[in-house]
Amino acid sequence: MNRTAVGFGLVLLSAFFFAASGPYAKAMYASGWSPGAVVLLRLLGCALVLLIPTIISLRGRWREVVRGWRTVVSYGVVSMAGVQLLYFLAVEHLAVAVALLLEMTAPLLIVFWLWATTRIRPATVTFIGMAVSLVGLVLVLDPGGSELSLAGIVFALGAAVCLASYFMVSAKVEVDVPPVALTGLGMLVGTLVVAGLVLLGVLSADFSTAEVTLGASPFSWVVPILIIVFTTVGAYVCGILGLRMVGATVGSFVNLTEVPFSVIVAWLVVAELPSVIQMYGGIGIVVGVVFIKWGEVRQERRIQRRAVLLSDPATGPLSIVEVPDSRTAD
Repeated sequence: MNRTAVGFGLVLLSAFFFAASGPYAKAMYASGWSPGAVVLLRLLGCALVLLIPTIISLRGRWREVVRGWRTVVSYGVVSMAGVQLLYFLAVEHLAVAVALLLEMTAPLLIVFWLWATTRIRPATVTFIGMAVSLVGLVLVLDPGGSELSLAGIVFALGAAVCLASYFMVSAKVEVDVPPVALTGLGMLVGTLVVAGLVLLGVLSADFSTAEVTLGASPFSWVVPILIIVFTTVGAYVCGILGLRMVGATVGSFVNLTEVPFSVIVAWLVVAELPSVIQMYGGIGIVVGVVFIKWGEVRQERRIQRRAVLLSDPATGPLSIVEVPDSRTAD
């Protein structure tokens, strides 16, 4: 089978797995569980499932973990504990699709951050994407329609900040720790962070053995926990394997399917749908993110072409940092 097609399928499956966890978590909230308890068991379960693969992949490579411990810790705190906890807290107060759409504004935050720190103006198509995403964000918040929880909005935007930070750290820091091991160690660090917040009383962890209603049928609480754990592991593993086959650019576009997947799963599991205007806003955010990513691709190509044109046979290609240019990349 074609390698690209397999990679595309794996990234698509990863997006579906990521989308599935939110609705199942919300179903557990209705039976007495708190976000802290769900996230704690989710992280702990994933760490246990990945324990053996992590140990196997690190045979003879523990020194690399020691050298890259800062990356491992930041990965666990930000992309594991931070993103998951804040998103699950947002789901407690908002519709699953609305919380995810607010989290999907992470690329928009990255554009603003890079613009402010590098002083390099984004491409015109990126500006178009930013404008469309902002309009979509206003529609999702629906100021004149449905009532939204301010706390839920803050939690969802906090998850977006953590997600943006994760992308930035991943782009800048090189680490030799194998991907599966990095995920497993990150889950362990995230578990310790959430457990610490629970022990300090900062985060409540309410558990319940009552049955959980999924769709129209009651199930043991073990069922949604297992689904959440294995879909999370599947999401990361499929994502890692798929991205190696299709690349980060294609993968980032395919990952946008997480939004419609979350709407479908939330409808089936907790009978929850966003309002019509929020649906339009969601489409706006997704379309805006597509334009933003398109602008990133165009800008990278333009920088590469400029580097080739400015190359010196004696010294090699000049760095873009050495030749600052505040013009757009169009």
